[in-house]
Amino acid sequence: MSRTRLAVLFGGMSSEHEVSLRSARSVLDAIDRDRFDVLPIGIARDGAWRLGAVDQDLSDVVATGTPLPDIRSLKPDLVFPVIHGPNGEDGTIQGLLETYRLPYVGSGVMASATCMDKAVQKHLITATAPDIAQVPWLGLDARTLSDASVRTEAAQRIETELGYPCFTKPANLGSSVGVCKCTNRQELEAALAEASTFDTKLVVETGVNAREIELAVLGDGGSNTTVSSPGEIILPPNTWYDYETKYVNDVATYAIPADIDPGLAERLQRDAKRAFAAMGCSGLARIDFLLDRDTGVAYLNELNTMPGFTSISMYPKLMEHAGVAYPALVSQLCDLALARHTERAGLRVDR
Repeated sequence: MSRTRLAVLFGGMSSEHEVSLRSARSVLDAIDRDRFDVLPIGIARDGAWRLGAVDQDLSDVVATGTPLPDIRSLKPDLVFPVIHGPNGEDGTIQGLLETYRLPYVGSGVMASATCMDKAVQKHLITATAPDIAQVPWLGLDARTLSDASVRTEAAQRIETELGYPCFTKPANLGSSVGVCKCTNRQELEAALAEASTFDTKLVVETGVNAREIELAVLGDGGSNTTVSSPGEIILPPNTWYDYETKYVNDVATYAIPADIDPGLAERLQRDAKRAFAAMGCSGLARIDFLLDRDTGVAYLNELNTMPGFTSISMYPKLMEHAGVAYPALVSQLCDLALARHTERAGLRVDR
């Protein structure tokens, strides 16, 4: 039997480019080579696509690989887009692959786009699952903040409605890129300016004294969907989970499962699955909650449709605790992608 031609995409045109390379390296190392014929494809920051070898350094693939004007020339049976952030996780790659009628791992165009946009995600969760708590937040149009009076008005509104501390975020990024914690007006104005360099749309949230709780989801949202036990990101005192903490300083540790009440753990599992289904996700997602240390309220923070995928990332670790080892996880995601494509291919396109 011939092997399935699996194209693995990595890199991309976003500030999460390096994180994608780390994730893709782990995925490539875990793929069942007896089942899959692997095609590593790097996407450079300028948008150029290049083909490399499986065991080649992925930054070299991006820089010096064979130019690939059209992925269809490789005739892949399946695509695994291990790309984080804009131009990869936000529905753009998914739309391209839909147009090419190529099956791919992960959520479709709409779920990818709406989960990437934190403001839209919050609105949809409020509309479809209003009993799932979210921290108080405001959305801002960054394009208006260059006007001093608008900037002052926005800062005053944030102080009145959200207070300090608060967190400013680009609406369409991940890995905490461009996120700042603000404790006064000076920090807030600087943070809004910083976030505005990454996106034209911003989200500002009330800061809570919270534990970082995360769950992994694997499936199509139906009865066979697996939801992991909650895990916790444990940080040193007075540290928050920014990009440096995640990827540079290596000071975070994991507790899997998290030390929380069993009843709360079950509720978080139910809410994670509900959020996954409400957003129309498929394949995989990591669902993040903020558990308020002072009130015990669990706030839904966000859904990540292509979470970090290194062998030490939270998503694969949570799935491993749920009984799905990393190589099996990659294979199951491929199976889910092929099944979803087959189902959608059977839909009518005529009148």
